[in-house]
Amino acid sequence: MTFFRLYRIAALVPLSLICAPLAAAQSVTEIVEGELHHAFGLFGPVAFDADGVTVSGDTATLDRARYGGILAGAVSLDIRPLGDGVFDVQSRNVPTDVMNPDGSAITADQWRFDGEWNDAIKGYQSLDYQISGLSMITADGALYAASDIVMRADENGYSLRLTGLTLGGGDAPAVPGELDTRFGLTIENLIYEGRWTGSAAGAPYASLGRSLDLRFLDARAEGGDALLASTLAHLENLYLPASSSFTDLQVSGLSLYFGPQQLEVSLESFSIPASSQGEQLKSQMINIVLDGLDIRRREDFASLNSGSINVDLEGADVEGFSRALASLFKPAEPGASWSILADTLLFFDSIGFEGYAEDLVFALPDRLFSLSMKQARGALGLTDMRLDGGFITLLGQAEGIDLSAMTSPAGVEPDPIVIPSVVPVLGGRLIRFDPLSQSLVPSEFEGTLEVTGLPMANLRQTLASLPRSGSVQEPSALMRSLVSGALGMVTPFLIQPPRVGITDAFARADDYTMTITGEHQVMPIPPLFGFGTFTATVEGLNKVEARANAATEAALAADATDEQGVADYGRRIAGWAERLRDLGTASSANAQTYVLELTQFGEIELNGNPLNQR
Repeated sequence: MTFFRLYRIAALVPLSLICAPLAAAQSVTEIVEGELHHAFGLFGPVAFDADGVTVSGDTATLDRARYGGILAGAVSLDIRPLGDGVFDVQSRNVPTDVMNPDGSAITADQWRFDGEWNDAIKGYQSLDYQISGLSMITADGALYAASDIVMRADENGYSLRLTGLTLGGGDAPAVPGELDTRFGLTIENLIYEGRWTGSAAGAPYASLGRSLDLRFLDARAEGGDALLASTLAHLENLYLPASSSFTDLQVSGLSLYFGPQQLEVSLESFSIPASSQGEQLKSQMINIVLDGLDIRRREDFASLNSGSINVDLEGADVEGFSRALASLFKPAEPGASWSILADTLLFFDSIGFEGYAEDLVFALPDRLFSLSMKQARGALGLTDMRLDGGFITLLGQAEGIDLSAMTSPAGVEPDPIVIPSVVPVLGGRLIRFDPLSQSLVPSEFEGTLEVTGLPMANLRQTLASLPRSGSVQEPSALMRSLVSGALGMVTPFLIQPPRVGITDAFARADDYTMTITGEHQVMPIPPLFGFGTFTATVEGLNKVEARANAATEAALAADATDEQGVADYGRRIAGWAERLRDLGTASSANAQTYVLELTQFGEIELNGNPLNQR
C-alpha cells in the first residue's frame, strides 16, 4: 500500500506545484484545456469540446464550444485558486436556449454546477451538478434528452441520478429491403451511489473520470502498456487506498431498439450492489439482479422473469494482483519467475459464484427449437487457494426443462442437430425435434461435483522455481519456459493428489430416471490419470425402448418426406436402450445398475467385467 501511495504522489502532483507557484491565468488555462473531451471531469458527467480557451481574470470562456458535437454558444465558468492546486469552480454561462442554422439545438430548464476542483488528482473534492429539462437535437435529427441529471460528489463518494433519459435517431426503411437505421434507448431511472472510507479527498470522482475518460479508451491504440497503466492508475487512485467501499447501481424501465439488427431489448429493473472491506487483503461482494428481461431479434427471442448472480471474494491481494498484472506486460527482470501467474490468477483465498434464474426461455437463432426452464440454480466455490488442500465445489439444479420444436416457415423443414462421431451409437444424429427426442431431454436435474486436496501451495512453489525467460508478448519464450518446467508442474500432484467426487447427481425425463455417485483419485499418470469407482442407476429403459419402437412404426405408416430418417432414428434409440439395459445389472423389475471401476492398473471394468471382453 505504501508503494502505491508514494507512486500516486509522485505521478499525480505536478512538478510545478512543488517547485514554484504558477500564475493563476496560466494555471486555469492549462486546467480547462486539459479537461476538454474528459467525461466526469471539470465540466461534469459529459464533456465539452472547444477550439480554444480564453481566460480573463477568474473567468474561462470556451471558444466555439460544442456539446455532443452541437455548437453550444457562449460557455464560461469561473475558476478561482484556493491554494495547493485546489480551485473553486462555478458555472457562469452554460447552454439553455441554443438554435443553430443547421437544425441542431440545445435547450434546458436549468443547467448549473459548482464545486472544489483538486488538480493534483483531476477530480472534485466537492461538487453539486444539476441539469433539468435537457433536450439536444443534432443536425441529422437525432434526439438526446433527459428530465433530470443530478451529480453530487464529496471526499468520500459520489452519486448520480438520471431520470427520463431518451436517445433516438435514424430512418425507417422507405422501401422493402432497405436498411432500417433507427435506434432508440429509454431509461426511466438510473441511480448510482458510491461511498468510500480511507481514500484520498476527491478520489471517488477522479476514479470515475478515469474509468469513463475517452483518453482511457484511446490508450488501446497506444498499445498494451498504455491501457494497463490507465487501469492501474484507477486501482491506485481509489480502490487500493480505500479501507472500505460500497457502490450501488440501479436501472429501471430500460428499453432499447437497434434497427440494423431488428433488435429489441426491454428490462424492468437491474441492480448491482457491491462492497469491499479490508486493507492489504480485501473481502468483496457483488450481486447482479435482473427482473423482466426480454430480448427479440427478428423472430428469435429470449426472456427471463428474474435472475441473479452473486460473487463473494475473500482474502483478495489486489495490490499483488495489480503488480503481477503489470509485470506480465513488461520484459522479465533478472531473477523473475512464473509465480506471477499464480499472483494473477489465484490472488484470493476463496471465491464463490452463485446464480439463479426463473422462467427462462431461449430460442436458437436458426429457429430449430426453443428451450425453457421453470427454475435453474448453480454455484461454484473455490477455497483455500493459497494452501495445499484447495477445494472446488460445483453445484447445478434445474426443473421444468422443456425442449420444443418451433414452427418453421412454410416449405422449410428444420434439420436435426448433427454432431458427427460424438455419439456413434446414434449414427451422428444427436437430436431431432420430434416427440421422441423431447422425451429424452431431462425435465429436471441436480448434482454436485467436488474436487478436494488441490496442491495449491506446491503449485505456487513450483511456479516460483521456474525462470521466466521472456514476457507474454513473446510466445516462443513463454513456451520454452513452460515446457522446461513441465515435470515440475507434475510434482505437486504426485506429492498430494486431489480427489474428484460426484454426489447427489440425479436426472428425470418422461420415461427414465438416472442417478450417479462416485469418486476418482487423480494421479498424473496415463492412461486413466488415477483410479476410482462410479455407480449409476437407470430406471425406465423399457419405456424408452417402447416409445422409440412406437415412433418408428408411426413414421413408417405416415406419408411424410422424412419417414425413413425418422424410422432409422427411432431404431437407433431403441437399440441404444436395449444395449444399455443388457450392460447393466438388474436391481429391480425396471432398473439397471452400472458400476464403472478405473483400476490402479489402468483397466476399466463395468460390473466387475473388463470392458474389452464385453
